[in-house]
Amino acid sequence: MEGLSNDQIRAAPGPDLPALVRGLLTAALLVMVTTGNSGCGIDYVFRNISPLHVTGWSFVWPILPSQQQRLENDMAREKRDRVPILDPIVGEFAPASCLDPPSEQEVWDKVTKFKNGCPPFYETQRNNVRFLIEKIGDKIDPCKIYPLAGPCQLVHCHYKCTVYYDELYWSDYPIPFNHVDHRVEVVYFDKDHLRRCGGPANATTPP
Repeated sequence: MEGLSNDQIRAAPGPDLPALVRGLLTAALLVMVTTGNSGCGIDYVFRNISPLHVTGWSFVWPILPSQQQRLENDMAREKRDRVPILDPIVGEFAPASCLDPPSEQEVWDKVTKFKNGCPPFYETQRNNVRFLIEKIGDKIDPCKIYPLAGPCQLVHCHYKCTVYYDELYWSDYPIPFNHVDHRVEVVYFDKDHLRRCGGPANATTPP
């Protein structure tokens, strides 16, 4: 290259610079395509709890037992919180209006929680759990119009749930001891549901 000094020749771009730029642009484009929500990106059912949810890849990623328990509790609560709309009950020998008492798991979830302690210094357990579920009352409201449901009756079902259990306390260090308390807790449940209003009674004789 005539007319250029040595410094200018060293400062001029070499033939490898365009190839390097093309390689960086290609790599950046590949990363954008593979980490997006389209193209190679596949939605993952556990994206919100997986550290790799930003990439969008459908990787099987282990989760903690606490996260699994939280997901199961959320799904169970979503299913439980739905208000059913039952068909009208007609006839002289119609069944009772409250046929869905609370389950033992629902009752146990309402019992006061406790801390397991700090083994081996102190630990607590609850054993020999018994449930007694009694219906203490029911009430049916008059027929009225409910949004998104139409003409329905609100059925109130009241339950008294008595829980018997043994609470065990023990320690192995520094002074070994154990103690058992026989406890009783009462939980009240209100399980309401909607029931569609029945039509007018059929006439037995022609008008």
